[in-house]
Amino acid sequence: MSKVPAPRVGGRKSAEHARATRAALVDLAGELFAERGYAQTSIRDISRHASVTSGAIYGHFRNKAELLAEVINTRTADQLESETMGLPYEVDHIEALTRQGRQVKKRRGLRALIVQGAAAAQTDEETANRLREEQLAHLEAWTRGYARDRERLGIHPSVDIDTAVLATWAVELGLGVLESMGIEPKSAKAWADIQNRLARSLQLPPDDQVRRRPTARR
Repeated sequence: MSKVPAPRVGGRKSAEHARATRAALVDLAGELFAERGYAQTSIRDISRHASVTSGAIYGHFRNKAELLAEVINTRTADQLESETMGLPYEVDHIEALTRQGRQVKKRRGLRALIVQGAAAAQTDEETANRLREEQLAHLEAWTRGYARDRERLGIHPSVDIDTAVLATWAVELGLGVLESMGIEPKSAKAWADIQNRLARSLQLPPDDQVRRRPTARR
């Protein structure tokens, strides 16, 4: 498991040491949440594994909900946004979503953490608020990127970007719910193929054909 850096000589803490400590606590908490479950892991458990006091943890995070939100935020940035945002070259959303489809197994831990957090949020308002803030921040950033590059990406003018981004993320998190029941894609290749098809669908015009229910045969 991740180790929290020891205090500097004389107990003096630099900003760099504080950042390293915070990052180590996030890594450790993520490992414990994934291994034991969010609800089953207490701040005291984390402090014991980190060899620090609970007070030291509260010096970085107001509560366990804020710590979980930071874990999810960090992993989302590392496993998703690092490959699609802030790069020195233009990213094609079709290629990006296809690549992420191939890496679906890599994000299983992230999905599990969000599902655990969502379950806890049903009975804990603070957890619900913190996770909502974290999720909205990512969704808004992704939406801005799609809207900014709509023309370059060839996204059809009729596509509602907010809804498209929400649907894409709902597929990812919905998979997390199914995985918690032991249901998962047969292969990463097949999952990537479906992601590719869904991504390309954003370039299609709307289908305005009126479809009627088939009449019963007599």
